[in-house]
This record gives sequence, structure tokens and C-alpha cells, in this order.
Amino acid sequence: MTGVAVVVIDRLGRRPLLLGGVGGMVVSLFLLGSYYLFFSASPVVAVVALLLYVGCYQLSFGPIGWLMISEIFPLKLRGRGLSLAVLVNFGANALVTFAFSPLKELLGAGILFCAFGVICVLSLFFIFFIVPETKGLSLEEIEAKCL
Repeated sequence: MTGVAVVVIDRLGRRPLLLGGVGGMVVSLFLLGSYYLFFSASPVVAVVALLLYVGCYQLSFGPIGWLMISEIFPLKLRGRGLSLAVLVNFGANALVTFAFSPLKELLGAGILFCAFGVICVLSLFFIFFIVPETKGLSLEEIEAKCL
């Protein structure tokens, strides 16, 4: 799916791929939460949800997150901005990794995956209202548009 994203990103744009991919992640996380809460007798539901999640992530946040952080910072702040964005990205990854097992024990897998789904819904709102489209723009044009 990352290969698909690389091929179509300049034709479709960053925002449509993000909105579609994160929308798919929302569906897959709620489906996975529903599996643990209601459909545990049908493991195919979990497999489909996981495949959908990975595919949608690799179509959206996977490649586009890295691409957009290299585009959205002003030229004079790009080095520091990229450093901070990478630090936050890996810090968030570490937080999710280390918090997953304790949260799963506390809340249960179904509630935890639904909570992740809610976070993805919030991400959809952020993308829709805040994230600019940078398709076809030079770095200078992006800087002028975003400031």
C-alpha cells in the first residue's frame, strides 16, 4: 500500500489520501474493538480488521506523515521543525507501545481499540480542518500558504 501511495500521491493529493486512509483506520479500529466485544467467535473479523488497518495506515499516515513534515515547516525553521516532529513521532510511538499492555489489562482489548478509533476520528477532524493540501506546490508556495 505504501507503493500505491507513492504512485498516486501527486495525482490525488495528500489530504484525500489522508482522509481516506484515516477513515479506513477508523472503521478497522472500531471493527477490531467490536470483534473483542461482540464477535470473538469469528476470528475472520479480526483478520479483516487488521489487514484493513495496516493497508489504510500504509496508504495514509505511513508515508504521508513523513512527506508532509518535510514540506510544512518554513525554510528557516525546517531543520529544527523536522527534528522536533521526528522526536514527537517516535515519542508517541513509544508511548503507545509501552502503554498498550497496561491499558489492555485495565480497559480490555475491545474498549482500547475503540478508544484508538476515537483518536483516529479526532485525527480526521484535524486533517479536514487544519492540514493544508500541498499537492503541486513548491516549498516556497507551501510556506507562503501556511503562514
